[in-house]
Amino acid sequence: MQADIVQVGTKLVYQDDRVRIWTLDLAPGEETTVHQHPCDYVYVVLSPGQTETVVTDGTVLPGDDAVGDAVYHEAGKPHLLRNVGDTPYANVIVELLSTGR
Repeated sequence: MQADIVQVGTKLVYQDDRVRIWTLDLAPGEETTVHQHPCDYVYVVLSPGQTETVVTDGTVLPGDDAVGDAVYHEAGKPHLLRNVGDTPYANVIVELLSTGR
């Protein structure tokens, strides 16, 4: 992995000049490290679950994603994602590096 890539998922599976694609897998009670998305991104839920996004300013945002949900987010504040449910949670994150043609 390149030094300038911020790890926002479990595994980097693809990258080109326009997108970077990650898988994210969280067991019950597991959480990501604190990270900040350097660009806008979309995630698609593969395995549903109850999550909390914990922003470094103390804000806690509950989530209850269903399989197939696709959610767009702008690049934002440092945060972590925590699986607060009792089943594994998984999604695919697509970071939008460039919108050029």
